Amino acid sequence: MIMKRFLLVLGMAGGLTTLAQTPGATGAPGAPAKAPTPSTPKATNAPPTVPPEVDAKFKTTEERNGYTLGTMIAEDMVTRIRKLGYDAPNDAIARGFTEWINNKSLLSKDETRKVFAVMQAEVSKKNEEKKLAEGAKARKEGEDFLAANRAKDGVVVLPSGLQYKVLKAGSGEVKPKAEDTVICHYRGTLLDGKEFDSSYTRGEPAKFALNRVIKGWTEGLQLMTVGSKWQFVIPSSIAYGENGSPPRIPPNSTLIFEIELIGIQPPTADNAGAPGAAAQPVTSDIIKVPSKAELDKGAKIEVIKAADLEKLQKQQSELAKPAPEKK
Repeated sequence: MIMKRFLLVLGMAGGLTTLAQTPGATGAPGAPAKAPTPSTPKATNAPPTVPPEVDAKFKTTEERNGYTLGTMIAEDMVTRIRKLGYDAPNDAIARGFTEWINNKSLLSKDETRKVFAVMQAEVSKKNEEKKLAEGAKARKEGEDFLAANRAKDGVVVLPSGLQYKVLKAGSGEVKPKAEDTVICHYRGTLLDGKEFDSSYTRGEPAKFALNRVIKGWTEGLQLMTVGSKWQFVIPSSIAYGENGSPPRIPPNSTLIFEIELIGIQPPTADNAGAPGAAAQPVTSDIIKVPSKAELDKGAKIEVIKAADLEKLQKQQSELAKPAPEKK
């Protein structure tokens, strides 16, 4: 009976995870959380053994094993409780654990559930209050930073609140449209300089549809030309807003990006518009970016004039036609 109740405690310890997942708790930023990778024990010929000095502390093997399980459960439960922000007395925790295991608990199962529900509500409220306080602080810091930054030399402020400064001018006049796919290097930091994302760190440029990113990026990159490098300061209202992107980007964060535009590709079926929509005429130049393998072989980025595009498409269409059969 005692062992059965002991196993139930194991399940209850896992249930504390529910408290950690209340609104306001941190989670994986913009991506599903990765499952922990189980550690693989090193291969060994000898089975694990208990040191004699450990065995000497207990009268029986059962006592030693039970004590070890209790220690493990206590460590896990207290760690979770502290992370949740509770300062529960250790003696009260130990008493509740011991009396419940021995069927002497002051609380029935129903009473325990009711208390636990109140605990969950308290944790949720505390996390929400913390989130609001941090969000208000971040909003004020962002407003102060934007006000100071706009007075600096070379900084341009747009009606949306987006600020930018040209670090390196590009060549040509071609600029991406919202429906285009862009290839760029970038580095993103918080106001305290902490880096939360970087294509430089990953060792390769990023490629994505410009209408699938935060509003500050969509607006800002449409002003750039290939080869240019700009610094953007993006207010939270056109970044990740009140929710942020936990755990890397807190709520209401103003973000700083350095972006280098490497190439532009025309729209794909995924971001060009509704299926079956009529093709829009090309009115601007097209940047043709070779693959990495082609670049390694010496291929160059090409600029295809709008006037030459139709001719090029006809040539490719002719080459794709099957050769006539010989009679």
